[in-house]
Amino acid sequence: MPLPTRYSEEPNFWFSFWTTYINSQNPNCFMRISESEFGAYIGKYNNVLYLCHRNADPDAIGSAFALSRAFGGTVAAVDDLSRTGGAAAKIIGVEVLISPSADAYDLAVVVDTSVRQQLGEILPENYALVDHHLDPGLLDGAEFYIQKPSKSTAEIVWTILKENGKTISREMALGLLVGMISDTGRFKRAAPESFRTAAELLEAGGFDYDEALQVLSVPQDISQRIAVLKATSRSKIERQGEWLVASTEINSFEGSAAMALVDIGADVAFAAGRHGDRIRISARSSRAAVRMGLNLNELMGEVGRAHNGDGGGHKAAAALEARGEPQTLLLECRKKVAERLP
Repeated sequence: MPLPTRYSEEPNFWFSFWTTYINSQNPNCFMRISESEFGAYIGKYNNVLYLCHRNADPDAIGSAFALSRAFGGTVAAVDDLSRTGGAAAKIIGVEVLISPSADAYDLAVVVDTSVRQQLGEILPENYALVDHHLDPGLLDGAEFYIQKPSKSTAEIVWTILKENGKTISREMALGLLVGMISDTGRFKRAAPESFRTAAELLEAGGFDYDEALQVLSVPQDISQRIAVLKATSRSKIERQGEWLVASTEINSFEGSAAMALVDIGADVAFAAGRHGDRIRISARSSRAAVRMGLNLNELMGEVGRAHNGDGGGHKAAAALEARGEPQTLLLECRKKVAERLP
């Protein structure tokens, strides 16, 4: 396969080039397929599990539900659902199994999941992948996969359904749109294609946009509010040039704590918590930091792999799981930010 003659500005150009190259050299390693081919590939299996990451969010739940309804199968998540993921599951009427034995299924389709750590101990021998993160962590070993730089996995699933001629129910459309709204920050991070998909889902489902918004209007419970307030009150703030970097430790709700720190003025925030023998760190950043070149997906992956773990996510929101001490890992995260921001 010849190398390209000129550099491409497409964000995922090199990712796409190298996965295509590896496929051509070793087609048994992992197989990238198109959305239109999904039906033919999934049809080879009788008992399919659609598996969401731990603390499964609306994008994961809505996507897994739509695929299970269209092609048959069971929806499951590792460990638990997020607060909004649980609300979405209740509204669309899907029963989500928690941490089932994957050995009971012919194939597990891992949905909206970028790294192995998000699956805990549940990584079946036979699995496929449908995801919008550009992280190669789960590609090696997958029977087949669809991975594209979409703003949400729900947008990929909608294309799968359309290109395989599947009829979509009201609940399927609602679940997918709620997932899109959640992952795009209510369309603050949406691409033009996201708006087109949203319009199609509204038409297909026959409901109003406000109904989808209401699914996400779940009040925080008091324990979460207390935890986030404590985390923000004891956070450490560092000034790196014109950037403010905040870090804190919390026993749970790391993502909410990091988001709160950015909301009140931090450009980059890290919240660490201990979970058994592992440390989990959630990171968030402002749009200004992303525009200046900060990529939390890369940063958290580097720190996680350097400490017997892994990490990934998006440019402005990512997480890692690793071994070590929270302060040591937080210090390394802050140093990585200093290296990346002028």
